[in-house]
Amino acid sequence: MKFVRSLENMFEKYIEGFFNNKFSSGLQPIEIGKQLVRTMDDEKTVGISKTYVPNLYIVYLNNADYSRIVSYSQTICKELSLYIAGQAEQRQYTIIGTPVIEFNEDIGITKGNFRVVSFFSEPLPEENKLESEDPGCHLDSDTRVFDKVECNMMGKEPCLLGTLTVLEGPDIGVKVDVKNNRVNIGRRASNELPLTDLNTSRLQAYVIVEDKNHILYDAKSLNGTYVNDHRIMRKELENGDHIKIGNTVILYEVN
Repeated sequence: MKFVRSLENMFEKYIEGFFNNKFSSGLQPIEIGKQLVRTMDDEKTVGISKTYVPNLYIVYLNNADYSRIVSYSQTICKELSLYIAGQAEQRQYTIIGTPVIEFNEDIGITKGNFRVVSFFSEPLPEENKLESEDPGCHLDSDTRVFDKVECNMMGKEPCLLGTLTVLEGPDIGVKVDVKNNRVNIGRRASNELPLTDLNTSRLQAYVIVEDKNHILYDAKSLNGTYVNDHRIMRKELENGDHIKIGNTVILYEVN
């Protein structure tokens, strides 16, 4: 119970009367911290010698609850990141990079509810030949996230087929297929879509499959990720969308 009490103290430290008032919807803030830890446990991936857990956690809230917490979100996210790191160490889990917590608004979530989505935003060591406890996908209470799933050649699960083509920038003409696999975008050479644009981050953004759609996520990049001139953190891609990162413009098309 020490972890729960510490979370309570943390919230009360930054938000006077937070627990007395709760959220406007009645949601208990402590449940967010507890769900982050449960998600970390649920999404662990077992390697040969280590157990890895996601380093990126996005908490989606109803718009009223999001408005309640947004002024404090930066500080609270830093504190929650420390708690996630501590819980991972206690459980002997390995996190690649520093754990990152984000709050986002989702108008589809009803009052008093929330959902947590977790990701491995940094590549796991290839030499471990990781085997997930649930191969091919990660599950949380509301979201199914497919990670590096190969196409089923037997026809049971048809691939979602798309392409990303660089239209503008230093890498014009570069093209990559987007299926059910995760596609990392940025200056890192190991990315599925590596860029030489110096105005992009090493990991600028990534595309994954959620609920049979390609979803683009910004990876907390410095200059931001834009779709059709709108800055995004998460965007369900549609045929013909133009993704702008740095000086690079990428066209998403459905095959």
